[in-house]
Amino acid sequence: MEQFYDMHCHVGFAPAPAALAAAGAQAGIAALSCTVTPAEYERLHSGLSSVPNVAVALGVHPWWIADGRVGDAELNRFCELAASARFIGEIGLDFAGPRDTAESRARQVAALERILDTCNTSPAVPAYQGDAANGKATSSGVADGDDTDASDAESEGTASKLISIHAANAAGTVLDLLQEANTLARHRVILHWFSGTSDDLNRAVAAGCYFSVGPRMLASRRGREYARQIPLDRLLLETDMPSREGETLPANIWRAQLGSALAGIAQLKNIDRDLLTEHLATTSSALLGIPAI
Repeated sequence: MEQFYDMHCHVGFAPAPAALAAAGAQAGIAALSCTVTPAEYERLHSGLSSVPNVAVALGVHPWWIADGRVGDAELNRFCELAASARFIGEIGLDFAGPRDTAESRARQVAALERILDTCNTSPAVPAYQGDAANGKATSSGVADGDDTDASDAESEGTASKLISIHAANAAGTVLDLLQEANTLARHRVILHWFSGTSDDLNRAVAAGCYFSVGPRMLASRRGREYARQIPLDRLLLETDMPSREGETLPANIWRAQLGSALAGIAQLKNIDRDLLTEHLATTSSALLGIPAI
């Protein structure tokens, strides 16, 4: 059975997250489950503490910041939790649609600046014990099997984190903030469902970003072209599912979504599916510290 890694999903949205995680393990799926508020993170981190195939990321989604559901109290709690969180996401900026006002942009940018600064100043997390789902890492802050250079983070005595970022109509601004905060040198950054310009893509590739790609990104001509251009060693799979709180995600549908994305990328890159599966699994396993199931 093919081993899949879903590098941007929302297990916490499911009615029974632990049951979904267990079904995923049976279906050969490991995952990075992003959260949208610190409260969701705390619930999910506790609820999945014994689940070996799902790593839980601490997040504050830009939609929640834009509409005020995440305010100062929630951001303060995020900063407290970030000290021990190995995985961060979903964070970022969304400058699209009706939520795109000058006030919303200012609020989101200020929050993201604070988040990135907090990630840089978080102390190293406890030594990795093989339980990636609890957000543990090696003493250098790098999950076992991840040989990516983290010397900048080590020299500062801070942990290197894996960060999943939402950037809707805001890729350039996100990259500016990442550069200003030196995030790209200190941490590993995944751009989820990338939709920026070609110049933004080239800039992100040059900066060392990873890209999680799913069926919805591949549904557009531009998304397919970006997936074709992204270097193989920076590519990851994602579903971004369940899409909303309370939505179910049967394991066969989960596998089918990941399989669809894999098949689309294999065709775009003219690469053997089995070889691509192995390559994506190796990259994802190293980032998460979750071995093949």
